[in-house]
Amino acid sequence: MKATGVVRRIDDLGRIVIPKELRRTMRIREGDSLEIFIEGEKIMLKKYSPVQNVNDFVVEFVESIYSSYKKDMIITDNEVVIAGSGNYKKDLTGKKISPRLEEKLTKRATQYLERGEYLELTADYDIKRPSVIKPINVYGDIIGCVIVSTETEITDVEKSLAEFSGVFMSRYLEG
Repeated sequence: MKATGVVRRIDDLGRIVIPKELRRTMRIREGDSLEIFIEGEKIMLKKYSPVQNVNDFVVEFVESIYSSYKKDMIITDNEVVIAGSGNYKKDLTGKKISPRLEEKLTKRATQYLERGEYLELTADYDIKRPSVIKPINVYGDIIGCVIVSTETEITDVEKSLAEFSGVFMSRYLEG
């Protein structure tokens, strides 16, 4: 555990302020949910991700899509890559998504990467193939995305798979 040297008092309502520098470093924004853990005498906070909480299911889901359609797929939350299949089954899981992908998610709409375009997925990995990016919308909040890629050009198959997967993940996470 890394010491920050920051000390805060708890107010009369039991609240504590997380310093702006720490929120920026940890990418914690207003409205984000935090999980609270207790370990001995320590209280730990972790950014809450409903997608990560169903990690095993998400991994099986992307593998099923790949085995049925032979389409490469990635599912992320707002912070990291949760699962990948096909060409994306490399060591991408758990890596932070790039600010460029975060920016695309803020648009809240399905987006397309055509041939010749690329997307910085993580700090050390770019998607250089035609792809469909479908946000995962849970109760009106964008909590991640589904990315479906192809070798040639985007067809109705990739569009349908991305749409289905994004809507399915949204409904599944809403319970």
